[in-house]
Amino acid sequence: MHRFLKYVFRLLTLATLLYLCRVGKFLDLYVDANNRSLLAAGERNQGELPGRVFHQGQLYALRKIQLSTKERQNRPGLRMLSRLYAHRPAVEAKYSSTAPDLMPFVETLKQDLTVKGVTKDPWALAREWASSKSLVPKSAPGLGDILAAMTTAPITAADICNAGTQVKILLKLQGDQKVLFKPISYPPTKVLFGKNRGSDRHYGEIAAFYLGRLLGLETLPAVVGRKILLTEEVIPVSSPKLAETFYTNEQNKTCLHARCRRCKSGRISCSREGDLMEGAVIMWLPEHLRVSEKSYVWQHYYKRKELLQIRAATRARLVLLSGGGLSRALRELLGLDPLAPVLADAHLRALDRRLAHVLAALSACSEKKGGWHNVLF
Repeated sequence: MHRFLKYVFRLLTLATLLYLCRVGKFLDLYVDANNRSLLAAGERNQGELPGRVFHQGQLYALRKIQLSTKERQNRPGLRMLSRLYAHRPAVEAKYSSTAPDLMPFVETLKQDLTVKGVTKDPWALAREWASSKSLVPKSAPGLGDILAAMTTAPITAADICNAGTQVKILLKLQGDQKVLFKPISYPPTKVLFGKNRGSDRHYGEIAAFYLGRLLGLETLPAVVGRKILLTEEVIPVSSPKLAETFYTNEQNKTCLHARCRRCKSGRISCSREGDLMEGAVIMWLPEHLRVSEKSYVWQHYYKRKELLQIRAATRARLVLLSGGGLSRALRELLGLDPLAPVLADAHLRALDRRLAHVLAALSACSEKKGGWHNVLF
């Protein structure tokens, strides 16, 4: 991932966000007590699944990244999270309904997104907000102006972004503002099975930003969906190296070859309709901001490095979003994005389940450590 994103995400100290927003990479396979599969839009029959990972509400974690068909059937690559499983029923019973304070909180966040005309120079406001500890403040009047500008500002230059493993384009918008454009990788209904399979989805970038707003994380860059006419808006202002990566396929769609340091040569991204391509526009880290290189605990493929404590304020926010509140709140915020609907209902339900898992894990940790005072700070 480009230096900009690498630096930004290294500011994060909350593994919860990463766990909750993996909806963009693979479907959360789960089978409840009645063995009903919860799939994304474009649901399949359960018989088509490549082996059940979860059964009877049990909770498992993968021991390996790759599992053969035989291994999936015999489950040697799985380990049951028995302690978390034991705490989950009590946690789900305790937080079974949506908190009464949820929607007033969501409406406050929506106001920052919907009110326009707060600033005449959105790029200057974004630079003013940015510091080593925050990119978008919790209270952010003018955020609606910034997102609108990211969606509509004319593109004045486009180039290859060499770093990382994903297909992406570096754009310069009118007003000399750099952004990163991550184009669509798969149709919204396409389901990928397995851990770390395929490309990251642009929907995941958008969902992560709004999830960060809900969790009170200020170090996530602004992200918004945008549809771009490649032949009119990008190709005419492309650098020679970028221009040569475009081509028209047999379906008469404009496509882009991946070209970056660690991209797979066969990885491409194509427009959905003619040369109209949708994607996520991610705000570039301001040039004046210098962030130190610091390893993060889930680097690379979530290698275990150290345990994290979740703050008391963070746990309180998770409780506020429990009882189905996370999916309800996220649906409200994502509904404002130009590419809405961003997530399928099954993805939103998966987030609610994962939030319950996080709260169950915290409960198990509190019991093991002798109380909340030994877990939270």
